[in-house]
Amino acid sequence: MRYLIPLLFILEYSLAFSQATNCYSIQDADRKNYCLAMSHRQASYCYSIHAGDDKNFCLAQVHSQRTYCYSIHQLDLKNQCLGLIK
Repeated sequence: MRYLIPLLFILEYSLAFSQATNCYSIQDADRKNYCLAMSHRQASYCYSIHAGDDKNFCLAQVHSQRTYCYSIHQLDLKNQCLGLIK
């Protein structure tokens, strides 16, 4: 779980060059749902993410709302979320 967040952050930037069809080839369910949420900009995929902090991070990005960032318990991830969402 510790390494999931940096991978998700890197994955977000690579989505600009990939299509949603590439998301389906991802084996990890949480990563796949994050990829789909970012590519479709649909929060329904975020709700399928099991880890609570990762789910709130995803929701904050999809909705562009900082309120989800405040629900994140992991301090570094919370600060990252607050830095990304203006």
